[in-house]
Parts: sequence; C-alpha cells; structure tokens
Amino acid sequence: MSDEARLVEAVEAAGWADLVRACPPPLAQALGMAVIEHGAAASSLAPRMPIALFNRSFGWETSEDWQAALKRHRDSSAPDFFLQPPPWLNASFAGDGLQRRSRWAKTIRGREPVAAMPTTLRIAEARAQDGEAFAAAAVGGFGMPPALAPWLVAMVGRPGWRTYVGWDGDQPVAAGALYIKGDTAWCGLGATLTSHRGRGGQCALLARRIEDALAAGCRVVVTETGEDTAEAPNPSFRNMMRTGFRTVHFRDNWGPPR
Repeated sequence: MSDEARLVEAVEAAGWADLVRACPPPLAQALGMAVIEHGAAASSLAPRMPIALFNRSFGWETSEDWQAALKRHRDSSAPDFFLQPPPWLNASFAGDGLQRRSRWAKTIRGREPVAAMPTTLRIAEARAQDGEAFAAAAVGGFGMPPALAPWLVAMVGRPGWRTYVGWDGDQPVAAGALYIKGDTAWCGLGATLTSHRGRGGQCALLARRIEDALAAGCRVVVTETGEDTAEAPNPSFRNMMRTGFRTVHFRDNWGPPR
C-alpha cells in the first residue's frame, strides 16, 4: 500500500464524515443518520434513506473492522449499503452473502495549474443567500428526495466548506462543493440537472474548485466517481481526467444481492 493510496482514502473520509455531521439534527434523526470515523476510514449510516451512497463503509484495514462495519449496516436494517474495501486488502464478502456490484475510481491531482474549462453556464461561489439555489441544483442533479434540501442548504457557509452554483441566467442548474482540511482538499456533491448536461458545467465547476484549493495552499485535491466502462459510461470520470486528476486505485462496491 502506498502513502498516496492511504491519503486519498483519508481525505475522502474527512470530507464525507463532516458532510454527514452537517445534516441538521431533525433531519438526521428522521433518517437515523450517524457516522463513525477513524483515521482513513469511515462508515455512514442512514437506514431510513434507502440509498447505498449514504449507507457505506470505506478505508477500514482489518478483517475484524470489516466484519464490524458489515454488522453495523445489517443491524441498522438499511435495505441497501456498500462495503468499499481498499484494493490492497483483496477482500471478498461473497461468503457473507454480498455481491460485487461496481467499482469506484479514487483520483488525485497536485498543484499543477488547471486548464480553462469553457462553459455556457455562469460559475459562482454560493453566497449566504444562495443556500436554496445550491440545494435545488444538487438535489435535482442527483435525483435526491426533495426532503434532503435543508441538508444541502446547511452546507453553504459551513466552516471548511466552499460551495458553488452553475447558473443558467437566474436558474441554478449545477452544483459542486469543496472541503479543505489543512493542505488537502476534497471535491464532492458535483451534479447538474439533466436538462443542462453537456454544456461544460461540471468541468468548469471542477476547475473552479481546483483553482480555489490551490489558492488556499492545498498540495493535493482528491475526488472519486464510478468506474468508466463500455457497459456503464461515466462522463464524471472523463471530466476528472480533463481537469488533471489521475486514478490512484479502484475500489469495489460490495452490497446485498439485488
């Protein structure tokens, strides 16, 4: 295992854990939301939100840690979840009744300048009054339940975070967020409304976040997305490559059979 591989896991864990903690208490309670974080590892639980993205574990190192993570997810009664072991563990959960369903690419870039990314949208950092606009673009772009909007509103102005909106005139149509901790940064929550895809918004949002991370003194920027394959093309992965990211490793997603 390389130091870089551990780094990309740790940067994601820090950002994801704080994202979960940002959920307003009434909504977090309604969703049963919780996060367990340790070093480069994290487990998030939201059993009353049947989406694997919010019910997942990654970065844990030992078989005992992984069995504990699996027990947490099963005890939560979440209908779907992911175990995302780092590839150097060569872990299999087939014997636990799970199946390998997909892979995520973990990517990183350094301090090299990012090329200009043209777009027909106007990219701007979200101001205090833009919370609902940021939430609308993120919720709509991801196809999340509208009830999650207060969570996204709470991200705007949160310490450590910078949030961005892609505007088409007065309509918020794309979103992205940047979490900075020390000299590392994590890009998350990148989404565009279906009606406005193909207009360069996500590349431009990535470029803006990279520029701001470098201006803040970050030595690396980390993000992740689903693997780009012939069977499941992923434009997000190609956008990351265009903006200077490179793949560190792929991480399997193990989940309950569908």
